[in-house]
Amino acid sequence: MPVDASVAMSVQDNLSAAVVAMKNSMTAFRTDVVGLQKELYNLSNSKASLRIDMNAAQIELKKTRQAYRDLGESATEAERQAAKADWSQAEENLENIRQQYDLVSRQVRQTTKDLEAATGAISKLDNRAARSGGGGETYLLDALGTAGLGQMAGDTAQEIANTLISSTYGSAAGGLISSGLSGAISGAAIGSLAGAPGAAAGAAIGGALGVGSGLSQVFSSRSEAFSSYVQEAVEGQISEQSEAISSGSDTAAQRELDAIAFNRLLGEGVGDQYLSDLRDMAASTPMEYSDLTDMSRALATGFGDSPERMLELMEAIGDAGSAVGVTASDMTEMARAMSRMNSSGKATLEYLNIFQDRGVDAIGMLSEALGKTQGEIYDMISKGEINGKTAANILQQGMEEAYSGAMEQMSTTFEGLSSTLADAETELNNAYGEGYNAARKEGMEEQIDWLNSGAMEEANRAIGAWQAELENEKERYQREAIEAMMSSDEYQSAEAQGDAAEMGRLIMQAKIDGMGEYNKSEGAQLALESELALAEAIRENAQTDDAYWDAGYRKGQQYSKGLNAAIMASPFLSDLEELGASRSGMSGSDGATYSWDDFVSGGKSLLEHLEWFGSSRSGGPASSNAFGLNRVPYDNYAAILHQGERVLTAREARAMDRQGGAFGSVTVTGNQFIVRQESDIDAVAAAILRRAELAAQGGVR
Repeated sequence: MPVDASVAMSVQDNLSAAVVAMKNSMTAFRTDVVGLQKELYNLSNSKASLRIDMNAAQIELKKTRQAYRDLGESATEAERQAAKADWSQAEENLENIRQQYDLVSRQVRQTTKDLEAATGAISKLDNRAARSGGGGETYLLDALGTAGLGQMAGDTAQEIANTLISSTYGSAAGGLISSGLSGAISGAAIGSLAGAPGAAAGAAIGGALGVGSGLSQVFSSRSEAFSSYVQEAVEGQISEQSEAISSGSDTAAQRELDAIAFNRLLGEGVGDQYLSDLRDMAASTPMEYSDLTDMSRALATGFGDSPERMLELMEAIGDAGSAVGVTASDMTEMARAMSRMNSSGKATLEYLNIFQDRGVDAIGMLSEALGKTQGEIYDMISKGEINGKTAANILQQGMEEAYSGAMEQMSTTFEGLSSTLADAETELNNAYGEGYNAARKEGMEEQIDWLNSGAMEEANRAIGAWQAELENEKERYQREAIEAMMSSDEYQSAEAQGDAAEMGRLIMQAKIDGMGEYNKSEGAQLALESELALAEAIRENAQTDDAYWDAGYRKGQQYSKGLNAAIMASPFLSDLEELGASRSGMSGSDGATYSWDDFVSGGKSLLEHLEWFGSSRSGGPASSNAFGLNRVPYDNYAAILHQGERVLTAREARAMDRQGGAFGSVTVTGNQFIVRQESDIDAVAAAILRRAELAAQGGVR
């Protein structure tokens, strides 16, 4: 007898109200579990991304730290402060990322605990439901109960794998695989709600999504590095040029002063030629131009009537100084001693010791030239019996004989080449400076004339007086407020009690009150209105003409473009666009007419277009077919042919295909084949095929 459905349902519903309540509770828990699983997945991805960022920040910290340590003694204080600021910023960035990573890691652990609690509650409800006759979902609750442990085990495996892979292959590969593992683990945990098959499917899907996320992060990292390289390259060139112009301007300005000084010392026009000779000497010796001008000034007082002699003396002193390894400053002192001996006519021990103390045996040279012992030379010096000009001539000759060629030899050393390179760079920058200074002087003269015209004097005087009045008013309001406070009962009481802290608080409060009164004053309000009106005027002008402000925005946008912008701007893509326009309306091999839209959307015509494109870009066929072509893809196909190759018509090709392909028909006669095992059949066939190929290559058909 059939059972009435409504009666059966009524009896089941009334069996136990507790079962219904437990079912509702389990549904709520399942919803929470799904939400927690999604949160865990997102947190795991964030954790992997932060790991990549942290690795990059660690690399940046090492670079900035090394850059600071690599600064030499020639670095300015400003350069040191800038490098130290970069180092500090890199440390701060790394610490911020590390804190975020720790925060996300803690959140992952907390979410895992919440997930375990939720799945545990479901397990308890499931057991109670089963005992109450409400079974049927036990396998699902068991899966939920193990999901949290699976996630914890997966996180541990992920951390280990990420560390090992990053250590082996770098942060990019580590981040990519870590993201894939994170996705697989989270996907498996979510899929475990549907049992083992669901876990496997979830792992596969989650892993694929994780790898996709990792690839996106890797590309983003590469794109940021690319855009940073572009910005650093551009700004580096601009900065380098700016520094070169500044340095060249200083050099050109100094040389302008040098020209004036040496034309006065040596004669008008003679000084210009002398300085030109100095530049040639600087370019061919380890001596720098600035050192040579210092030596020249020292020599000019004694030998200024003979610029040629000055150049000879500088070469002799330069050779001697290079041989004994003294500095340019020491060489200048030797030049000064030579000049004083020549101009005074006296060879004193003071002058000669300048050479002796620096390793040049001046006493020995005098002894050899005059045929006296060194003791006799010292005695002659003390009696003033050696003429200064004579001593200078002897020392010059002695240095030329003893040290000739030392500068040339030194110029091939690293130190010498560094000095010569510095001279070459100075000369190059000087060209910047000469051009800059010549044009800038015109503008400076115009600016000086305008400033001296008095056009701004009255305005500046009035503006200065107004600013002074504002400052006077500010001080007056504060002064009056402090005086009022000090006369108050509150302050008098604090002073009587010796309460310095309270007295200080009241004074500070009075200053603040004074500033408040000043800010309400007519002068302060007028200054405020002036500033607001200026901002409004600038805003209106900038709004009507974006050239006012757009330069910085456009540069920022240009530097924000990454690797994909370069890919999209590649010549190949622009050539494809030209190709599409040129091929638009042409017929393909199937007789149909294709447009540019057909080309860009792919389809059957895309391969034809690309093949035609390859041939057209090279002014003819894109490549030869020396290794064969199975089929000409379309009519009017361009190709390069070589001696010995053969071209068949379509009819001949079809006939050959019917006869057995490229070899025609192959008939094997008069042979005996012994087949011992099944593999011998394949060996025989391979041997026959090889013989047929050799015959075809030899032209046999």
